[in-house]
Amino acid sequence: MTGAARFAEGFGFALSGCGIGLVLAGLMHGLNDPSAAAAACSCLVIGICCIWSGRRRATMRAGKAEQALRIIESMPALAWSTDASGRFLYMSRRIRTLTGLSKQDLSPLGRDRFGVRNVVHPDDYDRLMAAWQHSLATGDHYVLEHRIPMADGAYRWFRNFASPARDQDGRIAAWYGTTIDVDDEKTAEAALLEREQQLSRLVDSVPGLIWSLAPDGEPTYFNKRMVQFTGLSIDQLAHLDTGRLAATVEAIVHPDDAVVVTGAVRGAIATREPFSLKHRLRRSDGVHRWVEARAAPMRNAEGIVVQWYGICLDIEDQVQAQDELRRTRDTLGRASQAASLAELSASIAHEVNQPLAAIVANSHACQRWLAADAPNIERAQVIVARIIRDANAAADVVSRIRALFKQSTQEKRRATLGEIIAEARDLMIDAARQSRVSVVMQIESDLPAVVCDRIQIQQVFINLIRNAIEAMEGVGDAKSLGIRARRSGGGVRIEISDRGPGVESPDRIFEPFVSTKTDGMGMGLAICRSIVETHGGRLWTETSPAGETTFTFTLPVAADEAVAV
Repeated sequence: MTGAARFAEGFGFALSGCGIGLVLAGLMHGLNDPSAAAAACSCLVIGICCIWSGRRRATMRAGKAEQALRIIESMPALAWSTDASGRFLYMSRRIRTLTGLSKQDLSPLGRDRFGVRNVVHPDDYDRLMAAWQHSLATGDHYVLEHRIPMADGAYRWFRNFASPARDQDGRIAAWYGTTIDVDDEKTAEAALLEREQQLSRLVDSVPGLIWSLAPDGEPTYFNKRMVQFTGLSIDQLAHLDTGRLAATVEAIVHPDDAVVVTGAVRGAIATREPFSLKHRLRRSDGVHRWVEARAAPMRNAEGIVVQWYGICLDIEDQVQAQDELRRTRDTLGRASQAASLAELSASIAHEVNQPLAAIVANSHACQRWLAADAPNIERAQVIVARIIRDANAAADVVSRIRALFKQSTQEKRRATLGEIIAEARDLMIDAARQSRVSVVMQIESDLPAVVCDRIQIQQVFINLIRNAIEAMEGVGDAKSLGIRARRSGGGVRIEISDRGPGVESPDRIFEPFVSTKTDGMGMGLAICRSIVETHGGRLWTETSPAGETTFTFTLPVAADEAVAV
């Protein structure tokens, strides 16, 4: 039996014969139970109203009745009573004061058989009638929240409690109730609900997959985006008492990453430290995408982990871009190799010419030994052996060159120079940052298109930018690298400048094997000039009186652009 029931049984209708002290003592019984407190309040009214009704009995003294009325009117709750059929018998003065209604306004009229239409919000009327009629029919306690109009026209929320009073035969003789203002409570609940909904919308709208784990690592929450992305919800794991983490990893993590993910989570649970890792997550359509997962623990005041909160960010595009960058660097490396070989071919031509010249000389000698009146076969055989040796040496030289030229040069195509410059800048920006070099670009917005081998021109930019960065290694804080591109006559003029020590021999700097670096091969600028000249342009360097070194090269514009210029 509940506290409310015990109170009602102990202090029911018999309160009419008890003193006010006993009634108040009974009201304090079971107040730790909210429902008991509600029943206590109703029973207090029952007792007081029964005392009040005793005014009509000769056995009740007038003093007690007046005291009971004063208590009723001073109660913070609104007191009322009805007969067994539900019609009002009594209503405290405070009800009429708050609502501005008279007794006539609360009289039954037409279909309003209980006379309550004027004290309830129209939207709550049918609900009130259904609950009240149910209590009248069954004798159950009446408990309902609804809005009541105030005298100023505003509506406030109230909570109603009513209990039946029974006669000696157990029949309901009357109903006694209280009405408590709970509008502030309802307002606070509505505000709290709104904040919860706002937080839920915020979590669901964040461009990330948000999740939470219990202190033991078992999943407890997936946000809306997480459910939509993976097709897996917490409800689908609810039937599992244990092993929900393993089931989740098996369902949505790439098989090759499952061990790493499980180990990271278990390790974080053991150390109670945040963790992060990159792995592949299965999308609802079966496609795996790379994500970056991060999680951190939430601790209570004692420092104990009570929850883990994590987020997965889709980095598939970033991973693909990095792969593409690596492929581009590989392509640039092969292009640099091909360009280097093109320049080296001129330098190693003598290695081929030497054995060829020896072959020619030995051939003539062999011919003379064989054409003599007495052919010297032995001597001729020695010469032939030398010819074979020299021929093999030449063949080896050619083989080495052919091996280096396996990557063929790409066809020249129409390209936008601004895009090529931006790509080269992006490839070298990390090196510039590490060397604390600021890159300043001044590119005309309407540069004409050029016809070029995109990879080779990128290599020119990369070599010149790298040289500029390395040239400023010994410079102080003012490290600035400038990249400028503009129209110039029938072509495009590109300038790459630095504030390094300058170039001592600008005429020889482009020659093969000439380098200002202690560990340089002296081929970079020679390759750059070869590429630029192959494209019909020119490359040179100048140093200004202020100490700024500028490498300048030109490229002709595409044929249709040249006409426009």
